[in-house]
Amino acid sequence: MALFEAEHVTVRFGGHVAVNDVGLEVDEGRITGLIGPNGAGKTTMFNACCGLQPTVRGTIRLDGGVISKLPAHRRARLGIARTFQRLELFSLLTVRENVLAGAEIRSRWSGEEGDLDETVDAILERLKLTDLAEERVDGLPTGRARLVEVGRALASNPRLLLLDEPSSGLNEAETTELSAVLKELAAGGLAVLLVEHDMSLVMSTCEVIHVLDFGEIIAVGPPDEIQSDQSVRKAYLGDGAGTREGREPRPPASEAVPALEVRDIRAGYGDFDVLEGVSFDIPTGSVFALLGPNGAGKSTTLKVIAGLLEPTSGSVSICGRRVTGADADALARAGVCMVPEGKGIFPNLTVAENLRMATFTGTPLDDVQERAYGRFPRLAERRSQMAGTLSGGEQQMLSMARAMATDPLLLILDELSMGLAPIIVQDLYEQVAAIAAEGLTILVVEQFAHEVLGVADTAAIMLHGRIHQIATPTEIADDLAAAYLAMAT
Repeated sequence: MALFEAEHVTVRFGGHVAVNDVGLEVDEGRITGLIGPNGAGKTTMFNACCGLQPTVRGTIRLDGGVISKLPAHRRARLGIARTFQRLELFSLLTVRENVLAGAEIRSRWSGEEGDLDETVDAILERLKLTDLAEERVDGLPTGRARLVEVGRALASNPRLLLLDEPSSGLNEAETTELSAVLKELAAGGLAVLLVEHDMSLVMSTCEVIHVLDFGEIIAVGPPDEIQSDQSVRKAYLGDGAGTREGREPRPPASEAVPALEVRDIRAGYGDFDVLEGVSFDIPTGSVFALLGPNGAGKSTTLKVIAGLLEPTSGSVSICGRRVTGADADALARAGVCMVPEGKGIFPNLTVAENLRMATFTGTPLDDVQERAYGRFPRLAERRSQMAGTLSGGEQQMLSMARAMATDPLLLILDELSMGLAPIIVQDLYEQVAAIAAEGLTILVVEQFAHEVLGVADTAAIMLHGRIHQIATPTEIADDLAAAYLAMAT
């Protein structure tokens, strides 16, 4: 019997089924992975395991006892501890005080006697944090701060440790160090459930991996089986239906001044460095696909280009004009239009009212509507409908229609496929192909890599905040499995 078992777990948010009939097991002394593309339901399932998310169906057991209805604090007292995707530390306390807080809480409810300082010292030594014990955590690098959060969780003396994206914000050296720590913890008998986007960490540390897609388990097995599983590849990369075969060849892109030049961009959030010297060009009239696994830095790159995040160094130029640090509204008026991840519509406005918002550039409303409804006739049928009641695919159409209505110089698309069924994604990329055929310069970040490669002229793979490779779509396609699933090429 596994230490932790979840059977037929189902979670709904209103009419949306986020997790459907999911089961997983976590054994003592083993690191078990839970992975999947964006929106697959990983964090929802994770929260259901520790009691932060109610379930509508299913059974959860710890060491044979049913804990499905127990609140989070009761599950914690039974031996479940967790970390969070976003750091949740006492920022004004020292490293020692953060770990001590976890130890004191356990001491109070358990009634166990013991030297708390000795317990804390042992944890700090195990995590190689002794030299930083008296440092305040708000001054620590992200990698060390994440180890402090792990230390605080270990102070509760758990039997099961749930880790939610522990490598987020870590560089390669810190990730390697984290992997060694996790293996040591598992070797000591601890059960670990790891939700993680860094496939190199997952494949090198986990003995068994569960893969979620659209809220359902699609594969379970050891790393080598997961890497070669065709359903997993399809979930991460798409099914290849969007390849260029059979399409009319596009005319060559302009050899004049590039529409976009990105030079040695470095950027992050506070002390969290994300981009480390990103550089690429997009010729006028071409489509550039920026690909890579979750956490690679793709969306951060788009935010820098769109003026939503100021870089710490480097430059961005549009049509030869340097625009580094320009405000987002100024860039939008200059022709940089971004369709953000998550659709970016006004749900409480009608379709027509959403399109009216595109007139801020001075384009007449009649022209905006003519362009939008001409390209997306389905929106014309729903012009009086509240945008929030549209289907997911229709909401993306509206977001794209509003962007195209401003006649942009550069169209930026961030994860069009987010939360959408593959057939809808395929339809959307048919529209992108039609837009590209008109000669618009497009920069696209996409989870379904094969779909976007079908319309791209050039593609790049991004890993750990750096551009790893820039090549033709065909050449990039050969290396996608290595990038997304940490497979050897």
